[in-house]
Formats: sequence, C-alpha cells, structure tokens
Amino acid sequence: MAHTKEQKSICIAYAAGPGDIVGTFSWWQKGMEDPNQVSVTYSGLFFDACRSLGARGVAISSCSKAGSMRTDKFYVENMPKGQPAHGIAFHLQQIMYLRRVIQKAAKEGADMLVMADSTGHFFPFSWFAPSRMQLVPTLHCTLWPRFRPLSRVQKIINRLNRHIFTTRATAILSASMSIDEQVKSITQNKPRPIYPFLPLYRKALFASVTPPDYGSRQFNLLFAGRLETDKGIFDLLEMAERLKEQGNRRITIHLCGNGSREEELRRAASEKKVGEHFFIHGFCNQSEMLLHINESHAFIVPTRTTFEEGFNQVVAEAILSGRPVITSAVCPALEYVSSAVIEVPPDEVTGYLEAAIRLASDERWYREKQAMCLTLQPQFYDETRSWQAALERVIKNENKR
Repeated sequence: MAHTKEQKSICIAYAAGPGDIVGTFSWWQKGMEDPNQVSVTYSGLFFDACRSLGARGVAISSCSKAGSMRTDKFYVENMPKGQPAHGIAFHLQQIMYLRRVIQKAAKEGADMLVMADSTGHFFPFSWFAPSRMQLVPTLHCTLWPRFRPLSRVQKIINRLNRHIFTTRATAILSASMSIDEQVKSITQNKPRPIYPFLPLYRKALFASVTPPDYGSRQFNLLFAGRLETDKGIFDLLEMAERLKEQGNRRITIHLCGNGSREEELRRAASEKKVGEHFFIHGFCNQSEMLLHINESHAFIVPTRTTFEEGFNQVVAEAILSGRPVITSAVCPALEYVSSAVIEVPPDEVTGYLEAAIRLASDERWYREKQAMCLTLQPQFYDETRSWQAALERVIKNENKR
C-alpha cells in the first residue's frame, strides 16, 4: 500500500485489554507471533496496521506486569489498573484509568485512540480527551449480558454512552452481530459506522493438529479460557460429578487456563473426588495448548448468562481444530459456526451433559458435526475480515474526508 504524507504523520494510540502488550511487542519486533497465544493477538495486528499505514503507534495495556518499550515508531506500555474494585469504587477506577490512558496518549501526540471495551467506561472520553483526538471503540464483549434484565446502573451507563456511539466516535469496531444489535439499540439505530471483524488465525499453526481418535477409550472434552464462575467452570465440575455418579468412564473434562477461581475449583474437585473425570491443567502456552487440542474430541464452552460474551474465540479454535463444540446462545460466535455446534440451553448442566454423552456415543452424529468444521474454517484465516483490516478501513475512510 502506498503511504501518503498524511498517513506517515498520523499517530494512533491503542488502549488494549489486560494482556502483556510489552511482551507481544518484543516478539513482534523479531517478526514472530506471541507464543503464549493461539490466535493472532490484537496488539500484534495493531502494530502491523501502524506499519502498513506508516503511522506512529502508542499501545497501552492494563497488564499487572508494569513495563514499557520505546522505538522510533512505537511507544508500548503495560500500565496496571490496580487491584480489582467493586461497587462505586469499580466505576471510579474505570473512569480514572481512562483518564490516565488519555493523558498518556495525548502526551505522545496521538491523533486517534482505539479503545478496547476492557479499558474502562467510554463516556468519560468526552470529559478528558482533547477535541482533536478521534475515538474508535473496539468492542469485543457485548455491552451487557444479553440474557439478563438490564440493571439500573447499566441503563445509566447506556444513556451516558449514547453520545459516544452516535456522535463522538469516528467509527466502531465490533466482534459480533450481537454487539451490533446492542449498539444500535442504545443509539436508536443511529450509531457511527460499525466495522465488523473476526478473530484471525494462522493456518500453519493448525496444520499440526491431528484428527481426533473417536475409537479411543476416553472421549476428552476440552475447555479453554479463564477459570471464572461466569465462564461456567463450576457447571463443568457438576458435569464431572454426574458422570462419576453414572459410572461413565468414557467422558473426561480437561480445563486449560487460569483465573481467580482456580484454587477454589481445585479444592472443590479434590473434595468431590472426581479425579478420573476432571483435569485442571492451568495456564497453557501455545505448544501446550496444541497438545491438549490433539488429545481432545470436542470443545465445551459453557459461558453463563451473567457474562457479556462478545464472540469467544475458543469456539473458532474448536472449528479450526476440526472438533465439534458444545455451547449455548450466550456465545455470539455460534452465529458464525452453528452447523458444527451442539447448541444447548444456557446455564443448564443437564443440556451440556446430554450433548456430551450423545457425542461420545453416536459416532455418525459426531462425524456429521466434525465434517461441518472444514467448511467453516476459511473465515478465520481471512485477513480481509480481521481486526487489522477493519481498523485500516476506518483510517483510510477518514483520510478521504
């Protein structure tokens, strides 16, 4: 792509999530993907976008491991948000953290802030940002849990955010159609332009994934993600209990990830003596994750209705691995891969358990679901549908004005 003088002079700031953006940048400088992730990281795509556009980049994450790096084209910082707060203190923390991010971006001369939803509330941007600074919200989660009534606080936040999504934002990046619907609902169907994106993966990474061995003695269900109640980990524990009670030794549940409830989950699993059915592997890097994928037969994504699920990339990773996935409509990713999914009612352990038992005992049905994975894979390898492509379209469209 040809670089204009305007493109060369632009400075784009990116307020990312809690990941180690300094670590990712170190790998990116070497021309390598972050080995701790299976998908292509959004921060890596941001660095690629800046390079493609000839822009300077400022990238800030809330990673607890404080640190920074500076080059001639980039300033990258892990700027911790602090200990998790609750109630009014939580909302104050969200507001004040965004203020710090804006101050840092402004000091570095940023013309635009691309702000992930995990950074903080959007509405204070109008309070703290200089008028010349553009805003591009990047929404990876729904604005509120879709299957729960709106709380009074959320209604207030929605009203405060309306101005951002109708007027102050330059454009909006969105990870799913469910997110689009919510943005449209709070803006009375008059949002700023919405640019959709999908998670991006490298085909070479999944080339090493072997087909599942359905005839093996055990049928391994794989959960990958944060070990938090909202992610359904205690529902998985209840599934393991029921499998034990039924004497079903074929199905095992494997959990890869860490989180604030990990120790509690380990203690509960030990107390319930479900060791033959329930395995907690903790955090897994890319190579470890691939080993567990190779040993799996299906994925399970039991996110609960209390969580603002925006896409859930694990659903895409299941498809790319050629494994059917059991989940519910809480995961908007289902909209993109429904033919390879076993959809069950949200928050119902019985539905997840029955789906797992059927997959493990009905090979013909299993193979039908598995075959659909192949037809659904190309969308997640398509760079034209990636976050980077969406961001570049936003900036190019702005440069035409």
